[in-house]
Amino acid sequence: MTVFLVVPNFLAFVVIIVFLDGDALNGYVRDGHFFLCAHGSCVEVSHSIWTYSYWHAVTAWGGVFLFILEMVTFVTTGDIVLDFGTKP
Repeated sequence: MTVFLVVPNFLAFVVIIVFLDGDALNGYVRDGHFFLCAHGSCVEVSHSIWTYSYWHAVTAWGGVFLFILEMVTFVTTGDIVLDFGTKP
């Protein structure tokens, strides 16, 4: 299932954001300098770190989107039944 790929990748993404003090999706490139940003603070990194952070962020959030799409598909087709009724 998708969850076994998405969850570890997303958790690794969060740990790396903490380690690098930001990510490329919140960062920017200016005059050949690459910055990772989070919560209003930015740190300058090399081009390779910025590129890695960018693609890891894209795959992490893309995986979350695919997981949600998969769950919606399963619920819509009836493969997963959600029962929110009250139990006696």
